[in-house]
Amino acid sequence: MGAAEDRSAADTQGTGPAQGHRRRRCCESGDGTRRGVGAGRGAFVEPALLAVLARSEGYGYDLVRAIEEATGGEVVPDTGGLYRLLRRLEEDGFVTSQWQEGGSGPQRRSYCITDDGRALLEHWIGHLEERRHALDVLIGAARSASQGTRETDAT
Repeated sequence: MGAAEDRSAADTQGTGPAQGHRRRRCCESGDGTRRGVGAGRGAFVEPALLAVLARSEGYGYDLVRAIEEATGGEVVPDTGGLYRLLRRLEEDGFVTSQWQEGGSGPQRRSYCITDDGRALLEHWIGHLEERRHALDVLIGAARSASQGTRETDAT
């Protein structure tokens, strides 16, 4: 049995919403395959959404604004993409939703993070910290190289 099979077997033992359900990592699709996590600022929508939901439940359009506010405008999710993400997270057991009566308007769907969603957020935190470290190293190397080039040009 390979390392991936060992990890997969360990992940299915009593984790997730149902016995035998494999817990998805932040960089995996629901079927366990890798997905493009680093593809621009859109890659930050999932952890931003989970962080906002960890504070309080919310409605779709309100969540768009809450994500913008929480990230200082650095993450601005597309409304359609946010709803697709919410549906996927709900299918995977990381969020739940329920219809609520609107006082003066139509019903709205309220979203809430689950315990598995909080665990996924913790995984995202670790993943983002690793990325920040890698970026810090890359920026340092680029600065050093850039300054070295200027010194060589000046001589």
